[in-house]
Amino acid sequence: MSADRLEKVLDANDNCLTRYGVRRTMGDIATTTSVSRSAIHQYVRSKDDAFRQPAGHLHDRVRSHKNIYIYLYGA
Repeated sequence: MSADRLEKVLDANDNCLTRYGVRRTMGDIATTTSVSRSAIHQYVRSKDDAFRQPAGHLHDRVRSHKNIYIYLYGA
């Protein structure tokens, strides 16, 4: 599984959650990323997992930006 594809799937997951709320389906995520539903299941196991993953994804992004800021501007 490539990190780039995982990033696209998680971004699509975030977008679908924002757009459709909890009604969204794995098919919506697959359509947004232009891959098959079975490929989505390699990254997101279920609708419940798809609902939980955005929090972890957001946390990772914030941590990454914080680390870049510290590197550039110091603590």
